[in-house]
Amino acid sequence: MAYKIKKGDTLSAIAKANNTTVKAIQNANPSITNPNVIRAGATIQIPGKTVKTPPATSNVSTGIATGSTTSVSPGSSTVVTSGISSTGATQMDKFSPEQLAAKFGVAAAVINSDKSLQDALNKILGLDGSGTMITDPFLQQQVIQGTAWYKNQTDTQRQHAFFKQTNPGQYASSLQLNASEIVKKFAENGLSITAADAIKYADQMMQQAVIVDGKVVRYDQAYLNKLMADSIKFDKTNTFESNGKVIYDLDGKLETMAQALYDRAYDYGYPSTVSNEGFKKWFEASIKGLVAGTLQPEDVDNELEQRAMSLFPGLKDQMLRGQTLRQAADPWITTIATTLEIDPKSLDLNNDLVQQALNYTDDKGNVLPMNLYGAKKLARRSKDFDYTQTAKEEKTNVASIILRDHGFLA
Repeated sequence: MAYKIKKGDTLSAIAKANNTTVKAIQNANPSITNPNVIRAGATIQIPGKTVKTPPATSNVSTGIATGSTTSVSPGSSTVVTSGISSTGATQMDKFSPEQLAAKFGVAAAVINSDKSLQDALNKILGLDGSGTMITDPFLQQQVIQGTAWYKNQTDTQRQHAFFKQTNPGQYASSLQLNASEIVKKFAENGLSITAADAIKYADQMMQQAVIVDGKVVRYDQAYLNKLMADSIKFDKTNTFESNGKVIYDLDGKLETMAQALYDRAYDYGYPSTVSNEGFKKWFEASIKGLVAGTLQPEDVDNELEQRAMSLFPGLKDQMLRGQTLRQAADPWITTIATTLEIDPKSLDLNNDLVQQALNYTDDKGNVLPMNLYGAKKLARRSKDFDYTQTAKEEKTNVASIILRDHGFLA
């Protein structure tokens, strides 16, 4: 019996409807070389059976065609497509997004918004003018993967789009939860973020990775850390009345991080004040690097150590053995501070006397610390020594001796 192939038919469906097999139909029709490719409008012979109309396929939409209109009813999971009919009369074909996803892995709403996908499905369904429907799943996949939509998106980006379109309620809930977590992370670091930005970043993090200008951009923890680092504002400062030193005033975890940097700068003799332009740049870059994760605490120590070694080459060996600059310089600092009758902690490593004591040049041109006795004499010759109690007593004793020698004192 003769049968005219209609749009949407598959050879297996025709065989089943007529109680025969695909192989039997092929044998009766030598022109069918590929059972997965049949042409709508062609007439084939059904061996020894009465022709029946094959059932409409439910796993492939026949509704994505040039000139057709596709809509999604509000609150409904059914996509209704008009304008496609195998008989020439208008009919309404229905399929759910779940069925479409099972076949092509694409949400119906995504297809409606992307012409490359619409053209791909028209090609699969033989509605592109060829009249040949592609029924081979592998070939169908190749067509989908050849679209601009597929090439310009990552797997996670496509999954995100599907989730957003098919589960709007769950998507909104997940988005809000992730946005709240981002606000929390910013707050822990003493940083603020607008609700709009938190939602924007949350949506990006849910996509995980996207393709931008042909390159993959990853939205991961490193990306979020960089966002936090870039949002740090260094506009608040505090001034110490005792020494006029100006430092940054930060909050949350940044405050703890900043204090650690100030302490390390002190240990390695870096004048830690905002008025020091070199320290200011180093401090801001270090804070941002530590928050972004591009810098580790040991990197900070290594940088400070290298700086200290270049300024105090005579103490290089001690620092290579694990001492900080202040630990290595402690004997000379203590000697000078004791001579000047001040707290050693108040003596800056950049003090002129400390610099002279630690960077003494011997007769051979070697730069090394002078002996401690020399450091003591150096301190006694300074103007600061004149204000010590020892200096006052010594001067009083000398004056008394002179007066006594001249007969003014008994």
